[in-house]
Amino acid sequence: MNIVIIIFLILLIFIYINYKVIFVSKYKIYDEKIPKSFDKYRILHLSDWHCTNYGKNNRKLVSLINNQEVDAIFISGDFVVRQRKEYKPVLNFIKQIDCKKIYYILGNHEIALGKELLRYFIEELRQLGVIVLEDEKTYILKGKDKIALYGLSYNSNDYDTKNIKSKEILERYTNKYEKNLGYLNKEYFNILLTHDPLYFEVYARMGYDLIYAGHLHGGAIRILGYCLAKLKCGIIISRLGAGLKKRYNSKMIVSRGVGNSTVPIRVFDPPEISITTLYSKK
Repeated sequence: MNIVIIIFLILLIFIYINYKVIFVSKYKIYDEKIPKSFDKYRILHLSDWHCTNYGKNNRKLVSLINNQEVDAIFISGDFVVRQRKEYKPVLNFIKQIDCKKIYYILGNHEIALGKELLRYFIEELRQLGVIVLEDEKTYILKGKDKIALYGLSYNSNDYDTKNIKSKEILERYTNKYEKNLGYLNKEYFNILLTHDPLYFEVYARMGYDLIYAGHLHGGAIRILGYCLAKLKCGIIISRLGAGLKKRYNSKMIVSRGVGNSTVPIRVFDPPEISITTLYSKK
């Protein structure tokens, strides 16, 4: 009987850790295209919060973020919950964040708010000083130096990842993204902020140096680096669910998400925020 109780307690602790304990993942990116003024520049990446509650006024999450001493925050979508059709909790959360440079792109849950509600949400985000990138480019500036940052909105009406490595699909998405975002100036260090990591092959072929994504929540179940997730295209098993990925000359950092969706299942997949430190390669 004691063994049963011990196993039960261990299971409860395991479930709690996978559901409510926020981990901080840290990455170092070295690249000769990173300007010297951006050496040791720190980026905090957040994704897929879904208005998950972490104590009163989300003090636990807010304190964790504000204690990191970062230069910029990237949010790669799905901070809202489409079923609730509300965004006020996101605004209240962002008001508590100390960082003045916050960049935000739209995920599938933001898009699902509908055009009118989404437009109000974006306007209120911008009033708070958040830079919302809707298929557009901006620059992060330090003195005379700059890094190019591209923001790609999620497109729920055009989704084909099963044949992503076929020549036809690659060309279709490359042409589509270049039309939306423009062509890269390869002299700059180019960062892409996107929601969906499954198009990594396309992003890498386009020449982005560093990509940030989320969407998969690390997978409902994560084992030996593989994630299991249910998407619009069906159930997938992929290695692109979380962590640092490399393809050609590109690197992609995928967040496990800092929150939980409508089906709060996490196995070997606790929520996270991530910190990336950029280094100017000598």
